[in-house]
Amino acid sequence: MGERSLRMDILSIYVPSFFIFLGMSIISPILPIYAESFNVNYTMVSLAISMYAFGRFLADVPVGLLSDRVGRRLMMVLGTIILAVCSLLNATAPTFALFLVYRFLEGVGSAMWMTSRTTLLADILKPEERGRVMSYFQAFMLLGASAGPTIGGFIATRYGLRAPFYAYTAVGVISLVLTYFLIHDPVGMVKKHGGDSGFSWPTVKRLLSNSSFSMACLATFTIFFMRTGIRSTIIPLYASTVLGLNSDAIGIIISCATITNLIVTIPVGHAIDYYGRKPIIVLTLAITAVST
Repeated sequence: MGERSLRMDILSIYVPSFFIFLGMSIISPILPIYAESFNVNYTMVSLAISMYAFGRFLADVPVGLLSDRVGRRLMMVLGTIILAVCSLLNATAPTFALFLVYRFLEGVGSAMWMTSRTTLLADILKPEERGRVMSYFQAFMLLGASAGPTIGGFIATRYGLRAPFYAYTAVGVISLVLTYFLIHDPVGMVKKHGGDSGFSWPTVKRLLSNSSFSMACLATFTIFFMRTGIRSTIIPLYASTVLGLNSDAIGIIISCATITNLIVTIPVGHAIDYYGRKPIIVLTLAITAVST
């Protein structure tokens, strides 16, 4: 694969990623407040946030195996369709129970898109390129995630709590069109993976017995536990009910946190390629522990 062709393949993944994360983050400032509007307690509000993660958790491994057989692009297209449809259904959910179902399915759609796009990048990149390229990729995602909360808060303040879900649907349709026309599987990749892919317990046991892999999983769990619990649930509810802030202000607060991520992403990617992964991971976890 030529250098120019590789750059175009990577760029074709960057652009839809921006819109996917823009859409997802549009609803972030109002999601717990919208869940609370169904007259449920805070435990149920947290469950509405968790159902998305639960859908991703259950779907990630099957999606990875299936993408080996049918290709990354097809899974990404189907995932984008599910995200757009579920966002529309969330906006019109008549009951909290259905809202939970749609959130779960949204998580499945997210797994289909994100797992396949990450695997696609691994397919086309050399190991020594991954840190740098993934940092640029992360920057594109964070650019969308930085803009989304402010946009979502602005829309909710003026048009109501359901309006950001409609905006998410519209952005999802844009993402679908971009994914369908821009993203392609590497030549021969489906055929290469299709014949011998499958779930293997010996492989899983070998991975789990690797201390580096297990600690990386634990670190990832800890980071997402804190980020989802605090940023996605507690901050919007605290800002709304205790501080009395409107959706505009909540969106700006969440955007500020994401902008910080955006600023350090690309330098960290270069640092990973230069210093290695372990020192950067340890430093990152230490900073997270102190700041939390």
